[in-house]
Amino acid sequence: MRSLYVHFPFCESKCHYCDFYSLGREKTREGDPLKFEQALTLECRRQAHLIDGTLDTIFFGGGTPSMTPVSEMARALAPLELNRRVGPETEWTMEANPSSVTLESLQAYRAFGVNRISMGVQAMRDDLLARLGRVHSKDAALRALEAIFAAGFENVSVDLLCGVPGQTIADIESAIEELTAFPITHLSCYLLTLAPHHRMFPDLPNEVEQEAHLFAIDRLMTERGFDHYEISNYAKPGRRARHNLGYWKGSSYLGLGPSAHSFDATTSSRWKNVSSLHVYADRLQRDENPIEWTESLTPEQRRLEEWMLALRLDEGFPQSWLKTPLQRSRAEELLERGYLRRHPARDGYLRLSTRGYALSDSIIKQIS
Repeated sequence: MRSLYVHFPFCESKCHYCDFYSLGREKTREGDPLKFEQALTLECRRQAHLIDGTLDTIFFGGGTPSMTPVSEMARALAPLELNRRVGPETEWTMEANPSSVTLESLQAYRAFGVNRISMGVQAMRDDLLARLGRVHSKDAALRALEAIFAAGFENVSVDLLCGVPGQTIADIESAIEELTAFPITHLSCYLLTLAPHHRMFPDLPNEVEQEAHLFAIDRLMTERGFDHYEISNYAKPGRRARHNLGYWKGSSYLGLGPSAHSFDATTSSRWKNVSSLHVYADRLQRDENPIEWTESLTPEQRRLEEWMLALRLDEGFPQSWLKTPLQRSRAEELLERGYLRRHPARDGYLRLSTRGYALSDSIIKQIS
């Protein structure tokens, strides 16, 4: 495996919309960070043999990895011998929140080897941030971005949410204008999606408003020279998120930490660690496997995943994949309705349009 993901489970506070495994301060006991560090060390020892040579990408996600000091990261990951597995071309990303970084901590992460920051901004209006359960303000986000660039980072991504209750297109335009005033290289903008039982679900904008938000973001980012290369992602030329591209193209990756997923493309097998710090740590202390489940993908599952992943990306899919008359007729209908388009640079390929990106799940079901 040439890609590594490490899940750091701690957060300052659990955001109201978050489905990832994380522990806010109110649920974190005093000894939990040490327990996590010790358990991660043990898992690194168990799994280091799966890494093949120099790593192409590393991604520290969570949670909020930027809450963990470099000294603790270095001790926990020592069995991986990252100093000999990281080369000049390795993309090493760390997620961060505005309220969890300082100039000094950012300089330490950069000295450790991190060369790409993914900053969770989410909104640039204080009342929207409060509604989402974010613990930072708009001003804190701007100060954090200033610190990131002052620390010497040149590859910087920011996350935004759209379709937030009370959010307007003017809010989105203002946020993008302020964020692209910095030399960011990448932006991820996700449509806020909530379960029907969530207290904010009744307040979500309707599909017409959601689509208008997505169209506005596409227009604003492409006008600024960013490629809309994946459903929710925009990048300056040469700055696409290589780690995530590995996921979308079906490459192997090793996940460490509670709730982390791994995938071995050579055997079409996937596994997931338990989503509990304490169960994860206790199993490793007993020299047991922290894996919660494993699955071996069938050829049909691989075929469906190949469709799903290809349609996420602007590279699209070859028309030769349309093997049945029904698939071909549905594709023609989607072309006529403007959900699919012929690829402008790849003969014989089709790709989703901006409008199609908004309905990608249903389109995949129609033509796969």
